[in-house]
Amino acid sequence: MDSETLVSQNRVPESLATGLPDPNYDCPVFEWIENFGRYADSLPTLVGEVGRRFQDCGLPLARLSIVIRTLHPQIAAAGFAWNGETGEMAEFAADHQSQSSESFQRSPVRLVFEGSPGLRRRLLDPDCPRDFPILEELAADGVTDYLILPIPFSNGRTYACSWATKAPDGFPDAAIERITQLMPAFSLVLEILAVRMISRNLMDTYLGHSAGERVLQGEIYRGVNETIESVIWISDLRSFTRMSDEFAPPVMLGILNDHFERVVGAIADHGGEVLKFMGDSVLAIFPVDPGLGPQPAVDAAIKAVRDATTRIEKGNAARREKGLVEIGFGIALHHGNVVYGNIGAPDRLDFTVIGPAVNQTARIEALCRTLSRPVLVSQRIADAAQSELVSLGFQALRGVREPQEIFTLPEYA
Repeated sequence: MDSETLVSQNRVPESLATGLPDPNYDCPVFEWIENFGRYADSLPTLVGEVGRRFQDCGLPLARLSIVIRTLHPQIAAAGFAWNGETGEMAEFAADHQSQSSESFQRSPVRLVFEGSPGLRRRLLDPDCPRDFPILEELAADGVTDYLILPIPFSNGRTYACSWATKAPDGFPDAAIERITQLMPAFSLVLEILAVRMISRNLMDTYLGHSAGERVLQGEIYRGVNETIESVIWISDLRSFTRMSDEFAPPVMLGILNDHFERVVGAIADHGGEVLKFMGDSVLAIFPVDPGLGPQPAVDAAIKAVRDATTRIEKGNAARREKGLVEIGFGIALHHGNVVYGNIGAPDRLDFTVIGPAVNQTARIEALCRTLSRPVLVSQRIADAAQSELVSLGFQALRGVREPQEIFTLPEYA
């Protein structure tokens, strides 16, 4: 039997009906999908709700899953599988390299992604082909009937939805018919929620989570802003201009990406929010909780600094072993109020922070070269920090009227 056999060509004959209670196909699952499905807060919620409602209507459903492509720098596809026996939801993701993997190439999902109208495998039949590795796994778990159908989206791309049962005689013919009848409405709601998920992914990737959420909530007008208390982080590479002249653009891009991966990973792991990349520089904030005061945010930022420097030093050790140039850096921290919001032209905006505290952080970061220290922080950071910091004396900052006391970590004193 060909692996792309149409569902309509592989239906269960009525003579094989098992005497199971007839599903109530007038049940409200269809009305719920059409009228309320789009209000689900996520794709997993929708999939689980549809599975439970089908079961309530008598469909012997053991598993319901979807696989969709997404726009994400690391994730090519996301999947959600609802277990009808336990009610648990499994989530899985595939990176961009996985689509060339053997497991994907031998998956029915690939066929559906490439245009197959779907297929059915009655695993209870002795002559049913086990032409996909997943079928052996499902059969071992007690699945007797498997159905996979396309989810067509309005952008022309196709995704996959699979249904499975452990009923002794598989899905009744009427169940297959009603599932296929459900798919247009189900696909519509899935697309709504998938677009919502993709939008959040894009906002997180290009704006950061907090800024992205604000934009999605409607803060999209120039001048929309608020004043927040925050720890400000500014860091950059040393000798970036010289390296740009010495190395070909692809090599320089690799150096930048390696550096940003280490720095941004440390910031994110300690609760910071990266707002933008400015050439070789990173601007990030650690917002202060008004109820807790600045100490938690300051301590988190200092932990992030130590984490980032450790990651960069490990990277430099690897670069030394390969005979590659080491990456120098400077990191500055300051604490104060910033204006957080939309700035720019009417139709081209940037969600960022501005204010004297940001300017002063940049001036402190510039001192990293002058004082030959990779990490410098302001007195306001030192005043709030639990960690021990070492004073480097009062330093003149460009554009700041009075000299400011500058500190560093003990390991860089």
